Amino acid sequence: MAVKQRKGKKSKSVTATDSKEKDYNADKNKGNAKPTKNKKHNRKSGMKVSFAKMLLIMTGFLSLVGSVLYYYYSKYGITILLGHGARDFKWTPYEWRNFIDENEKTVLLIGGPHRSGTTILWEAIKAHPEIVGFGSRFETGVDYSEGVLFQEVYPRFGVGLEFKKNFGAPNRAKGEEDEKMDGLGRYALLPDVHWTKENKKELLQDPLTLSKLLNRFAPFWDKSKTFESDGLKKAKVWVEKSPQNGVLSTFLEGIYNMPVKEDGSVDLTAGKPTRSATKFLYMTRHPIANVYAIDKFVKEAMGGYIDFEILLRNYIQLHKYMKIDEKNLDSPAMFAYLEDFTSNPPKVLKEVFGFLDVSTNDEIISGILESVGEVRSNPNRKYIKKWCEEGIKEHGYLLDKYRDDLEALDLGYDLDVCK
Repeated sequence: MAVKQRKGKKSKSVTATDSKEKDYNADKNKGNAKPTKNKKHNRKSGMKVSFAKMLLIMTGFLSLVGSVLYYYYSKYGITILLGHGARDFKWTPYEWRNFIDENEKTVLLIGGPHRSGTTILWEAIKAHPEIVGFGSRFETGVDYSEGVLFQEVYPRFGVGLEFKKNFGAPNRAKGEEDEKMDGLGRYALLPDVHWTKENKKELLQDPLTLSKLLNRFAPFWDKSKTFESDGLKKAKVWVEKSPQNGVLSTFLEGIYNMPVKEDGSVDLTAGKPTRSATKFLYMTRHPIANVYAIDKFVKEAMGGYIDFEILLRNYIQLHKYMKIDEKNLDSPAMFAYLEDFTSNPPKVLKEVFGFLDVSTNDEIISGILESVGEVRSNPNRKYIKKWCEEGIKEHGYLLDKYRDDLEALDLGYDLDVCK
């Protein structure tokens, strides 16, 4: 019995010690325990957090993209997404020739220096009940609704791309360096900028040149505020305004009057058409005011700089091309002056509408001017003031240098404005 009791006590003692050691070791090794269900739960929680962060980032990115797209959509309409070609007509060259001739349509093409008033005069002309023009920027998808910016037949000469080129390079370019660059305020100085019937004959012998251009412009003439739909048929005159038309005139005359035969080919033996489908209106402005206006626009809207002499030479060369084309055109052409239009809008509109053979009714003209809004009188005043106070000191020698060229343009402007 005694032996059994000792064994029993010994056994009981060992068991208690072992139990304590087990508890101690268990507590000690808790932190080193292998992954269990709890760690798997933590991993899942981490994955949920990562997914939430990624979703938040994606939502922010898509919101940013959406905001940018909405900004451009609010300015340029659905065209910013679909492109201009999505709305092209599918007419053949002969269908266009026949439609224009059978319905005796006239295409008025407006050109001239940028910042010379082409836009405000165009706005007034296209408001006439017998005339249709392109709609707003939202409807056409391009700034100032200028056709040259969304067609693919002739070049835009870098106009409209200046901000992209000037971004990050604000240094003023001068002399020959500036002459070699295209864009607003200097493109007329480029070689081969003057497109004519003679130097672009191959394009005028291709009937697709006619249909490609008109199929692009057609949907923007066909739907308008004045006619709602079917503007091509209802309007007597279709008007297109692009300043670069000033260096493209005889070429454009060749396109719109292209003698396309019923078999789709161009009649290369055809002479001067009995009735021209085109008329041209050249806009102009006093050279000092025009140069300053372009200089201001280039600096403020495009982030660039153009030397004053380059701007003046560009003005001269552009007008030389317009004067040359005016003489070589088979189509009627006229010059309009911004100064005349702003001082007496009804008088100039009556002259223009008479030139286009549409109604010159005073009530119609009054309604047009009311719809266009205020025409600011004497827009040159601030630029002439700037010239007389500071410009003549810095650039006066240029007026003397190019005086003969300016007077040879026979525009009738007085160059000595500081008397």
